[in-house]
Amino acid sequence: MKQKLPLFLGCFIAYYFFIHVAVDLPYLVNGRFHLLQWPSSVQSLSEVLLRALMGFLMAWLPYRILLKQHPRRTLLAVLLILVAVPLLFLLQYWLECGLRNTAVRLRYYFNNHVLYVLLCSVFGIVCFFVRYTAYKEWQQQALALQHRQAELSFLRSQINPHFLFNSLNNIYSLVYQGSEKALTAIAGFSDLLRYMLYDAEERVPLEKELSYIRQYIQLQQLRFEQPVDVRLQVSGNIAAVLVPPLLLIPFVENAFKHGDLSAAEGLTITVQVEAQRMLFYCHNKTGRHEKDSHGGIGLDNVQRRLQLLYHGRHRLTMNEQNGSFTINLELIYA
Repeated sequence: MKQKLPLFLGCFIAYYFFIHVAVDLPYLVNGRFHLLQWPSSVQSLSEVLLRALMGFLMAWLPYRILLKQHPRRTLLAVLLILVAVPLLFLLQYWLECGLRNTAVRLRYYFNNHVLYVLLCSVFGIVCFFVRYTAYKEWQQQALALQHRQAELSFLRSQINPHFLFNSLNNIYSLVYQGSEKALTAIAGFSDLLRYMLYDAEERVPLEKELSYIRQYIQLQQLRFEQPVDVRLQVSGNIAAVLVPPLLLIPFVENAFKHGDLSAAEGLTITVQVEAQRMLFYCHNKTGRHEKDSHGGIGLDNVQRRLQLLYHGRHRLTMNEQNGSFTINLELIYA
């Protein structure tokens, strides 16, 4: 936690001015005090400045001690303040009493200033606790943000091997069968892998994410002897929308892995962009329901990412009914 001396000094000046206005307010009300005449001389100005300097040092002392930064420097500062304050006090006593009112004893003058010194010290303590409270709140927010980013990175890192296992299995099957589609699959797989590894931004254009989905669909089509009926419909201004990378692909991957795409309905994917929201729809016939041997993390992963990235700004429903599986996702931008 930094000291921020200029901020502390500004607060003390305002505090010091408030104290003097409060003290002199009765004189202002009674008309016995004129702001244009205060201070009325160079000597009075010197007294005010010395009093302010002494008060500032007495406020800075507990503030600096409580900060506990740079112990050696703090110890040196404390020693200097403890030496400077008595000297300033004696100098102020000499200016106020030694030159004008010699009848005032030093002890009486000291007792008369105890309250002022205590008020300044309390001001320093209050400033520390205000700053400490704000610092702890900022620290908690920073830790929460760091934890959130770490969890998002972990979730995204889970998607990569999940996708790799599925894609490599498909390519292996094509190679094993001696299919000419294997080379095309490897080329498409390399493009997808490049997107996964090198596009590490927190947000990517929706158009880029959809291009990734199209490439993924083309790669998956190679598994089937007859082309699967896949309908991808996009409407709205997708160029103006940014989404987290690899956010939508788990839904499409789930359809290819667990759906019955050989049915007449095939796979329907709809992306609709409106003024302040994006709607994603995915529908397919249900097929295999078992989880893969590597955990089946796809949909669980994307649900957690949505909670972190669009908390309170998304609506996700997944319904299985009458042999069909439907996903509806709504993302709200603001």
